[in-house]
Amino acid sequence: MPEPSEPVLRVDNLSVHIGTQRVVAGLDFTVGAGERVCLIGPSGSGKSLTAAAILGITPSTASVGGSIRFGAHEVAGVAATQRPRALRIGMVFQNTQAALNPLVSVGAQLSEPFVRFHGLSRRAARAAAAELLTRMRLTAATELLTRSPAELSGGQRQRVCVALALACKPSLIVADEPTTALDALTQAEVLTLLHETTGGAGKPALLFISHDMGGASRLCQRAVILEQGRMIESGPLADLVASPQQRFTRELVAAMRSAEITPEMLAATDAYSISGAAAVGAR
Repeated sequence: MPEPSEPVLRVDNLSVHIGTQRVVAGLDFTVGAGERVCLIGPSGSGKSLTAAAILGITPSTASVGGSIRFGAHEVAGVAATQRPRALRIGMVFQNTQAALNPLVSVGAQLSEPFVRFHGLSRRAARAAAAELLTRMRLTAATELLTRSPAELSGGQRQRVCVALALACKPSLIVADEPTTALDALTQAEVLTLLHETTGGAGKPALLFISHDMGGASRLCQRAVILEQGRMIESGPLADLVASPQQRFTRELVAAMRSAEITPEMLAATDAYSISGAAAVGAR
């Protein structure tokens, strides 16, 4: 698969230091318009810190070097609050309880992007929020809007977080380990939602961050493999699975195969679906 000619995101020679410790070193990759790319690595490999640098939410002790470009905008080292408002990037975090304000109803939180970015009235924004939750396969969406995040299950909260990421109509969604805290069935349902709502014409691109090559293979065509803050391999996922060059990549492939992720599933990435997922109620 060729590299996209006009990427939504271009990362060149990215480095991130925490104090004097270099955590990410010389990282290069792109995400094309409507493309799904996965950033895979073990704990401590720098993948979440890479996501934080891309989003402009690194800790105060961090320093960012290299280049991070969204279209024509260079944003390396620029805090999220200082970036142009037109740069709309959605984020799906692993910890839904931290991502959602526990003191504000789901409806108020999900309506805000429709008011701020689309100029809708509060009433119209609430209707748009309910419609979006229905797209997330959440039943009784209007009633869910009245609840606090604490009243929702983990799977429901993650669906709300996906909805929030989509609400501002971003060109890119960054999903950082979004299924780690969920049970296996709910994981599959969330992966299905991400597959349906990202990738392809008219949909946001996806940067999917995970330690799980099997899960990533259900979503993405291309992968960047990280180890100890450095890219050790990258390319089409099917090629990395068929002929991994590095020890860590071989370990990932072995783990994926032991979990019964078959080559046929990889080949069907663009037609991926979970059997019966559409009929499963909210969890």
